Amino acid sequence: MQQIGSEPQPVTIDQHYSPQFYAELWGLSPSTLVRWFQDMEGVLKLSIPVKNGRPARVELRIPYSLAMREYRRRTQR
Repeated sequence: MQQIGSEPQPVTIDQHYSPQFYAELWGLSPSTLVRWFQDMEGVLKLSIPVKNGRPARVELRIPYSLAMREYRRRTQR
């Protein structure tokens, strides 16, 4: 809650990218990135309807800051 007379804080908006983007950047397969991020909080899940009675396809959009944090965590030795 803001106090009266305090300056408003800027809103930070993190860029979101597809698993394919990070796969190319890091030299990994897109399916690996989907497994890493599919259940993480903050990842956007975009449902794309498919015809002919098939289930909807879900595409992920991963925030850049979350991706970098997870990449550092997984690549530390």
